[in-house]
Parts: sequence; C-alpha cells; structure tokens
Amino acid sequence: MVNTQATSVLSLQTPKDVSVSQVEAELSKIWQSYGESAAARATTFNLLVYEPEDDPMSRMASIDAIASQSPCRVINLVPAEGEDEGVSAQVAAYCPINKGRSALICGEYITLTGTHEAFGRVHSLIQNLLIPDLPVFLWWKTSPAPNTRMFERLVNMSDRLIFDSSHFQESEADLVKAQEMVKVGIQIADLNWRRLAPWQELTAQAFDPPERRAAIWDVDRITIDYEKGNSTQAFMFLGWIASRLDWEPIKIASEGGDYDIKRVTFKGQKNDLQIEAELAAIPVGDAGTVVGDLIGLRLSSDNTDACNVFCSESTGCMRMEASGGAQACNIHQVSPLADQAADVLLAQQLQRWGQEVLYEESLAVTAQILSA
Repeated sequence: MVNTQATSVLSLQTPKDVSVSQVEAELSKIWQSYGESAAARATTFNLLVYEPEDDPMSRMASIDAIASQSPCRVINLVPAEGEDEGVSAQVAAYCPINKGRSALICGEYITLTGTHEAFGRVHSLIQNLLIPDLPVFLWWKTSPAPNTRMFERLVNMSDRLIFDSSHFQESEADLVKAQEMVKVGIQIADLNWRRLAPWQELTAQAFDPPERRAAIWDVDRITIDYEKGNSTQAFMFLGWIASRLDWEPIKIASEGGDYDIKRVTFKGQKNDLQIEAELAAIPVGDAGTVVGDLIGLRLSSDNTDACNVFCSESTGCMRMEASGGAQACNIHQVSPLADQAADVLLAQQLQRWGQEVLYEESLAVTAQILSA
C-alpha cells in the first residue's frame, strides 16, 4: 500500500517552461506539510520514465510497484501532441506503508509534460532534476529509438536502459537495435527476458541427470511455439539455447502462412551437427496483457534421451504433441510467468545493478540469427 501526498500542479502560462527552482520549491512544500517526524525523505536512485501514452492508471500502477521496493526520485516524461505550450510539471511524494516503522520512508515523483520540441529545449532541466551521485535508470516504455535526439540524450544521462520487448513495434528489427546498443557499451535490461526464466530453468533441469547430460549435444531439431503478435521471447529463447550449445547461425528463412513459420539453420561447433529450428506464431483468442508469451517448446533428436517437450500449463501444446513421436519424448509442464506485469518485473529489476552477462551473450546470438 502506498500513501500518496496530494499532487502539486505547476500551472504556467504559454509557452513558458517550468524551472528547476519551481519544481524543487513545490517538493519542499510537500515535505514541510508532512512534518519532521511523520516522514523521512529518502532516495536510493533516480528513475527516468519515458511514457509514450498518457495513461494515469498505468502510471499509478508503476508508482505503487516502484515505491514498494525502494524510495527513489522518479522523473516521468509524458510527450504531448499538438501545439508547443511549454513544459508543465506535477510533483508528489509517495510513501510505502510499513507497519514496523513509526515514520514513513518516502520518495519523490515528478511528471513533466510537453511536446518533443519543448523537451528538446529543457534538456538541462531534466539533467538538473537528477539527484547527483546516485545511479540513474531509464525506463523507455516503447521501442528503442537510437539516432533520435531525445532517446540519445536520455540514454547518455543514464547508467542503464530498461525496456520491455513485448512492446516492441517491430520485434526482430528492434532486437537487432538493442544488440547494436550493447555493442557500443550501453547497459541494457529487458523485462521480457525475465519471463523466459521458467522455460530456461526447466530446459536445463531436463538434462541435469548425469545419464542425460551428454544427450543435449545430440539435439538437432528445435520447435518453438509462441503467441502471435510479438516474436521477441521466441527469438531470445532460441538465442539463449544457441549461445549455450555453441550453435552458429547459418541462415534464416520465412515461410509465412497461418503460423508465420520461420526456419533457422545452425551448425554445431562442438560436433559439426546441423541443427534446424522452427518458430511458429500461434493465433490465440486472448493473448492477455503480454503479447508473445511462449506456448510450447520441443527439442528433438534420433537419440530419444534428447527428446523433450515443454508445455505451458496455461495453454498446453497440442501442436507439439500432434506432430508425431511425442510419446517417445519426456513431457514437461512449465509454470510460466504469464502476463507478469512490467511494473512488477521493473521493481525486481531495480534490485539488480550488475551487468546482465547471460542476457547480453544471448542477445548477441539472437542478432546473429536475425542477420543470417
């Protein structure tokens, strides 16, 4: 539960932009209204949030998830359409209720609204609102936009860029863009990558028994079914397993059709094996809040010890089982983090400040696949 201090609104005449001193003055009024003993002002990091859509309900959900983890200063950037009327600001304090404490520990939330042109004028305002000597995270809530002025400025202010690839408008092209940013040293975290954890863990466990470990190197066919609409999870999983097994991407082909079939050919560096991968976009009636969740996965080989079928508990994988030979495979039920909200994943991500080595290695191979 989060206690929300009444929001202060800075109303400015067109086209005047808000100033740092005005924002800080309004924040000071809020803290004075709490009283010295009622609330403690605390900040452990800065969080820049780029909101492509003005959705107050979504912002409140984000505030609740973030504030419940750590007090921080959030600077929310909401681009507006239409005539440039300057940049306006709203400020508030958010305080998680903790029954074990007599005083509230509170963070600050600043919402800046304006056109892209207006934000371009107040670049220094955003920079000066960041609390010095604290980490800066940028949550970019749409497709990455390298080579655009606002994106590059915000990335340059930040220690880490965070996004959710389930929102990518061009799944495959945007994954390649993400890898290009990693190559130039930008620290990246993808919330959608976290949704793959149950699939990765169960895949690894399937080959954990000593008598089955060698069989993983005999896998020469992999089939991945995912919810139609976004292919980022499917390609990231394929990139992950290819990076772990040292598969080199040779070519990719698109067959289209009802399932938008894509086929990828690899060469196994360990045993000179040719591996064939198939990715299928399965139409579903209700994809939920996250589009593109994995539905099913099959690893196949002439070696029956290598054959494993992984099915989502929520959707099953009839196509996998109907494709023949499934009765000879080990069947696994995956309890996925289906539709886990980005706000929840963000709160968890903000506790991880180290480099995402496994993600970066997997993304590098994913980009190689898409460029084969």
